[in-house]
Amino acid sequence: MSRFPNPRSITPATGPMRPHRRTCPNRSLFYLCLLLLTVIGCQKNPVPPTPAPAVSAINPSSGYAGTLVTITGNNFSTTASDNTVKFNGVAATVNSASATSLVVVAPSGATTGNISVTTSGGTASGPVFTYIVVVPPAVSSISPISGAANTIVTINGSNFKTTPTDNTVKFNGVAATVQTATATTLTVLAPSAGTTGAITVTTVDGTATGPTFTYVVAQNVYVVGRSSSGPAYWVNGVRTDMPSDCLEANAIFVDGADIYIAGADANGPKYWKNGAGVSLPMTAGHNGGRAKSIFVSGSDVYICGYDMINGAYALPRCWKNGTALTVSLSSGNISAGLPVVLGFAYSVFVSGADVYLAGSQAPSSGNQVVTYWKNGTPFPLTDGTTVAEAKSVFVSGNDVYLAGFIQGAATSAYYWKNGTAVPLTINTTSSNCTPESIYVSSTGDVYVSGEVRYLAKYWKNGGMYDLTTTTPGNGISEPAFSITGNGPDIYIAGTATGQGTGYWKNGNFNVLPAAQYVYGIVIK
Repeated sequence: MSRFPNPRSITPATGPMRPHRRTCPNRSLFYLCLLLLTVIGCQKNPVPPTPAPAVSAINPSSGYAGTLVTITGNNFSTTASDNTVKFNGVAATVNSASATSLVVVAPSGATTGNISVTTSGGTASGPVFTYIVVVPPAVSSISPISGAANTIVTINGSNFKTTPTDNTVKFNGVAATVQTATATTLTVLAPSAGTTGAITVTTVDGTATGPTFTYVVAQNVYVVGRSSSGPAYWVNGVRTDMPSDCLEANAIFVDGADIYIAGADANGPKYWKNGAGVSLPMTAGHNGGRAKSIFVSGSDVYICGYDMINGAYALPRCWKNGTALTVSLSSGNISAGLPVVLGFAYSVFVSGADVYLAGSQAPSSGNQVVTYWKNGTPFPLTDGTTVAEAKSVFVSGNDVYLAGFIQGAATSAYYWKNGTAVPLTINTTSSNCTPESIYVSSTGDVYVSGEVRYLAKYWKNGGMYDLTTTTPGNGISEPAFSITGNGPDIYIAGTATGQGTGYWKNGNFNVLPAAQYVYGIVIK
């Protein structure tokens, strides 16, 4: 007999049958069901979407790059970096943000166009922002190009601001005072602390660099002539009377602290150094004369002029340190087939070891001939058919310049360069045209001063310019006796009708107190 019962023979227990407990046949399906139930439960409270931004206005609506622009609207992100703002497609920096306002910086490189704002909710297009084009200033020229501190300088150009304080002008980096301003012109004072260098003009639109302004030491103006009290000289307008023995003061030269005056006393030609007189010896038998010009070279003092017998038969003279040098007359016949017997020297210039004189020679009854002397040897330049004289000499490098006239049916004005005559333009066919003085600038420009029909004129490279607006007439006399220069500045000593006696600086007249005549001018 088997030890185990037959399963089929087991009798079930009595009592009610328990229900069979069912299990999920697939665990993965169970979890999927659970996830679906969770999702369905969550859909009962959905998250609303982020609203799109909107732009209603911008302020300002135009400006330069870098302008702060306020964008007004709604639905902006309150976190500045969560708002992307573009100006016609170029991204801008957002400085601050609220739901209704953004403050942004107009970006450089952008152009006129619509502003846009982008958030996580979308993009809104706003009004047009108009870029103002920046036009920087430009400098074309300055005048003058050199001068002392506090010189008034005119700056020419474009795109300046019309309010003086809106323009910053610097002289080699030192700020200057702007006095007046237009869009094309500024007038400024050269600052006292400035140095030689470029001028710059700065506005909100940029900086322009102009030409170099050269600082020069303030110059003193020396003028010699005659005042209501007698012979005198002026230094910057302050008069000093000559010693009582001085009858004429015709020329002036300044060397360092020493002031030299050439002229005459009752006995003849003489010069004064700082007021101390030195008489000049005359030709044997001559009893009068004049010292007309003076030049100091190193320690040597050169004077030229002439001496005479009883006011006639003049001979050209030149003295060095008070001793007469040999000045010859031309040999042979020079005018009207007659021999030279007299002459005048009006101007002296020393260049290196060479001494040049300008003047004239003549026979006793013929016409004067333009002449210059080099180391006492005469060189006549006209033929004696008409009266002619050289009144001034100037040496520049290897070139010798004279100024003078050739008298004819109409007096003609000339300067000579190395013996070749160059006519000066005049505006009349009448007589009384007298060039008096010549000066050659460092740039090679040839200046001559003188008179036409007794009116003050000057010439630059042969072209004539009026010094006054006076109408010629009886009694009018406007001599322009002497011309010189200092850098770009031109000075002419003379008389202006209705104004007085003094000097012109670049065409502007300066009256000297009590002056009646002025014959020479020096700038140091």
